Amino acid sequence: MGLLENLYDKSPIFFQNIMVTLSGYQRNKTRYGKVYYDYLDFLSEFDKWSLKEKLDFQREELVKFIQYTVNNSKFYRNLYKDVDIESIRTIDDLKQLPIVEKEMLRENINDVITIPYRGAIEGHTGGTTGKSLVVLFTPEDMMKRMAILDHFKARVGFVHRKMKRATFNGKHIIPPNQKKEVFWRYNASCKQMIYSSFHLTEKNMKYYIESLNKFKPHAIDGFFMSMCDIAGYIERHNIKLEFTPVAIFPTSETLTKSGRELLERVFNCKVYDQYASSEGAPFVTECKNQVLHMELGSGVFEHVKADSDEILVTSFTTHGTPLIRYRIGDSMVFGTENSSCHCGINAPVIKEIHGRKLDFLYTSDGAKINGGNIANLFKNMPNALIRAQTIQDKMGEIVIKLEVDKKLYKPEYDNLLKDEFIHKFGLNTKITIEHVPEIPREKSGKFRMIKNNVS
Repeated sequence: MGLLENLYDKSPIFFQNIMVTLSGYQRNKTRYGKVYYDYLDFLSEFDKWSLKEKLDFQREELVKFIQYTVNNSKFYRNLYKDVDIESIRTIDDLKQLPIVEKEMLRENINDVITIPYRGAIEGHTGGTTGKSLVVLFTPEDMMKRMAILDHFKARVGFVHRKMKRATFNGKHIIPPNQKKEVFWRYNASCKQMIYSSFHLTEKNMKYYIESLNKFKPHAIDGFFMSMCDIAGYIERHNIKLEFTPVAIFPTSETLTKSGRELLERVFNCKVYDQYASSEGAPFVTECKNQVLHMELGSGVFEHVKADSDEILVTSFTTHGTPLIRYRIGDSMVFGTENSSCHCGINAPVIKEIHGRKLDFLYTSDGAKINGGNIANLFKNMPNALIRAQTIQDKMGEIVIKLEVDKKLYKPEYDNLLKDEFIHKFGLNTKITIEHVPEIPREKSGKFRMIKNNVS
């Protein structure tokens, strides 16, 4: 344990709030400088451009980024030694370049990076689907990424740092020996109340809601399943909310239709989805009509191959650790050329974001059922269900762990759920239901609805 962490853990809560705020002000220096404000102004104008103008800009940025990468990254220079880089002039030309896997970056990271560690901003990929990867961002890239994120929120009415936000994330802000039921800390540097995702138990939920009612945030963001946990508790116990947010912005976890409906029903506001990644992928954001659009100024999305939804990303805000045709492990369904939206943002439409490649379960004959369809199997369950997790260790067998409200849950609900799964997976799949006191979260603080351990 470091000195600061030890001091934090032993300090009273009011002083911990001060330390969280000071940390926030320190972080703000690398996020909200001149580049941030200039890029916000640019994005406001960029929204008004025609699709052709945006695509031309994307192409120009791609050429510049590839040239920068080849000039500054030993790894990419060696990787492209047999490619005529001058011939890469369009998005289609990208196919001439090899696909980059995560393991390739990890094994060669010192040759990949283009900037020294000193002065760089570190990003860490999540560890739920494999080993983590540390990437470096330039301060300019980080400011542009924050501008894209804040511009997306401003489009639907939330102005970051001027309005209050409640955030559910995986930061370890609660000391292990804390006795008080105060599972949040305040970051005054951006009017943010940070709520711990690690303490969201049925016993503690009421304290979270009391805090939210007192704080009255204008927006709620963070882990999707944590927010759904809160909304489910509010609905089950018919608790009155004393505030109405402008919007809800889920992050880090794949959005489900049933979860979106729950959040919008309980908080009486719209949910706006987004896609990026901790290693620096380009952005996809929802407009005011809740339609997903590529942020063309942030990079390029491709499919790995024509008959696959798995994506490759090339990101223009990764000058420290360049990502070009990077196989990130996520899947998206691109809209057709006829797909359109009347929001006024001229950008290609994304029909669906499927999330991580292990966010699915197998049927006994090897077909994949994705996370959205798995979530739908629980939609007819009564409010007595608090949380559920599906685990598959081998083909033909699925274990469903249930955390339930024992006062409301009836034995026949198990049969209802089992019947739903049998209709989806067939009689050849063994379905086992286990009732557990609590389903633990990952080390990151995220909750995983699907754990696919089939190799």
